[in-house]
Amino acid sequence: MRIFQCTWVLLLIVAVALAGCGTRESATLVNATPVDASTTPQPTLPPPQAGKTVVADGRLASHYPSLPLAFSGGVSGQVLTITVKAGDTVQAGDLLALLDDADLQQAVDDAQLALDRAIADREQALEQWERDVADAEKALTDAERALTTTRLQYSGTSVEEARTSLERARQAEADAKSHYEDMLEWFFGSDEAYDAWQRAIRDRELAEMRLTDAEDARGADYLELEAREADVAQSEQSLAALKEGIAPTYERAVEDAESQLSEAQEALKHARLTAPWAAIVLSVDVAPGATAGTSTPVVTLLNVEEGLHFVTQNLSEQHIADVYPGQPAVVTLRTFAETPLEGTIEAVVPQVEEAVATDARFTVHVRLAPTDLRLLPGLTGRVEILTGE
Repeated sequence: MRIFQCTWVLLLIVAVALAGCGTRESATLVNATPVDASTTPQPTLPPPQAGKTVVADGRLASHYPSLPLAFSGGVSGQVLTITVKAGDTVQAGDLLALLDDADLQQAVDDAQLALDRAIADREQALEQWERDVADAEKALTDAERALTTTRLQYSGTSVEEARTSLERARQAEADAKSHYEDMLEWFFGSDEAYDAWQRAIRDRELAEMRLTDAEDARGADYLELEAREADVAQSEQSLAALKEGIAPTYERAVEDAESQLSEAQEALKHARLTAPWAAIVLSVDVAPGATAGTSTPVVTLLNVEEGLHFVTQNLSEQHIADVYPGQPAVVTLRTFAETPLEGTIEAVVPQVEEAVATDARFTVHVRLAPTDLRLLPGLTGRVEILTGE
């Protein structure tokens, strides 16, 4: 009887233990999405962390799609050198490939010569302009001096004096005539009175001639004054036109030559294909010696400028309610199974345009913390999203 009681107690203890194990296993399945099994052998990942977590498989990826690069700027030619190979990691500005740039360099040299000639022509025109301005200023000074002299010479005094003399001569003639006529009225004419009258007539005629000469001289002086004023006006206009500077064609020629040189230099730069950002070389698409144009892919790069992130695409809607950006996460890669990586949920993206056979319709992006591990796109692993206790 005592042996039977002991056996019953042992059976009861085993049943309780088995019931407890079944409960813990059920809780783990409820709080985690199982990792997809792979047909190829993979390094064993450590078990998920305890607590309420969402677990999913995924892989490392770039933030951007791969990009084939070609020579830009409208240049084409024979590929001289390919400096990278598939799998290389390059930094922004690193040389990837080089075109035969002999013709492009010649274009730069020709454009530089054209610019030098245009600048020399402009300098020569500028020197001539400076001489022309100096000559125009001197011509204006001379014209103004001549105008001043003519104005001083132009005067109405001589005419007024001639008119006064004429009036006096006319009066003297009238007086002499009247005296002679008075003498005749008394019946005893005088030769002396007659001669005086005739002299008065000649004096009046001479005064008229002097007035005419004075008026003619004044008219000539007036014409000279107008000519000197016209010379000054013309000199002022010529100087004003010159002070506007050299002909704009010289400046336009320099600008056009500078533009052509800039274009030639820019084309020469495009003969060097460089990495636009930090990247991994996925493929080299041409060989040295091949002819490449602006549409010929030379190398294909994968942008890793902003690092890699972990992407999982098998989360279902029953788990996505507990996942949102900013939550902490732990990523364990199969390649580095002993070194879990800390991360943060960066985005939760619905797969609205993808046909899925299961209810896994959401993609989660995890931003990884900096690490010294050599991470490469395509490395697979598991993410544990810590949603709470």
